[in-house]
Amino acid sequence: MTTIYIEESGTPIYTRIATALGTELARHGHEVLWVKPKGFNQQTFLQFLQAQPAQTVYLTNAGSNAIQGPTTLGQTHFFEHFAGQLIFLHQDIVLSGQACLAGLSRLQAWQRVDARAYHLCIEPDSVRALQQAGITHAAWVPHASEIPATAPELDHFDHEASFVGHVVPSALRQSTGSAPVDGLMNQLFAARQHDLGVALQPAVEAYSNAALAHFGNPAEVTALRVAHTQWLRTQTMHQSLQFRGWVFENAQLPAAKIFGGDPAYLHGVERSLRVEADGVSYEPAVYEPEALRRIYRGSAVNLNVSSMQFDHAVINRFHDVIMAGGLCLTDYRDGIVNLTRHHEQVSYRTLAELRDKVRYFSQPEHLRERALLIEDIQRELLERSGYPLLAREIVRAMATPA
Repeated sequence: MTTIYIEESGTPIYTRIATALGTELARHGHEVLWVKPKGFNQQTFLQFLQAQPAQTVYLTNAGSNAIQGPTTLGQTHFFEHFAGQLIFLHQDIVLSGQACLAGLSRLQAWQRVDARAYHLCIEPDSVRALQQAGITHAAWVPHASEIPATAPELDHFDHEASFVGHVVPSALRQSTGSAPVDGLMNQLFAARQHDLGVALQPAVEAYSNAALAHFGNPAEVTALRVAHTQWLRTQTMHQSLQFRGWVFENAQLPAAKIFGGDPAYLHGVERSLRVEADGVSYEPAVYEPEALRRIYRGSAVNLNVSSMQFDHAVINRFHDVIMAGGLCLTDYRDGIVNLTRHHEQVSYRTLAELRDKVRYFSQPEHLRERALLIEDIQRELLERSGYPLLAREIVRAMATPA
């Protein structure tokens, strides 16, 4: 039996994932202990980490976790002071939200603990980025849902097309503070407007290579290029809510209901910007799990518009909706091919495809086909993703020799 520490996150979705993983790892016979950073200050948290023996494991699944932060001791990060094995589950791009130099500092810290660290990533590009930086142990994993398979609705829906999450009008574009980078963001935004499934990484890497073409020695530039590329992907992430706004402004759906919308309230800002388009209506944000499942199951179609930093990852919203007995139409990402043989039926690359599929699956004569499709994808998701699979990958990582 191994003692595994799992950190509580300040973000509900990451805490939910950590809780599900802890439960699954306990089923494997491990002792799982919950770490609450709010109970520590910087000094006591550091002392706690330094007191743990080398036979323990620390699992972190969010870049905002306390253990991934910098200490006040020189240029070190908290995880460097933990003598045991470190498992980083990256459910975003690996340096999401980090400024370029802060990302470079974290990447260099990962290099220093490489002998006792393992990285599990939902984006294959993240695996490649870590390998380019000399990180030895990195592998791809799919997302997961803890929702048990639920039978689909067959004859009545409360909503025709629903979207649960954050979205703002497309005009509310966010500047990066750099005119050339803003130009790149406009280029990538337009590329996704033309093809919602197009990969952005090639254009991002080309820009980064040109920007750093005459900078530093090769060893330094390799790590810096990874950090710079990841920073650029973070800038694409910051365009995501506006891109969703563009989708709803132009999709021409007869009835699209948004649960949530403007996330300003999360930051204590009194603001409620809304997409103005025929057929688009709003409901308050919903967080309670059972209420979310009712929306997923009670909608003829649930829409997913992925965050722009992902080229491959199919986010857990898709898994949640399907497992709750709902139908999720998602913008195409390469990873959906790994999840279901029905990927063409439940993904879209243009707004015309989205409209056609919403109309098709909302028609009464297709409800039986819709239900059978959901049930079949549920079986595939249980086979190809989920917390048991994630837990097995973590256990395998724990057994990987340094």
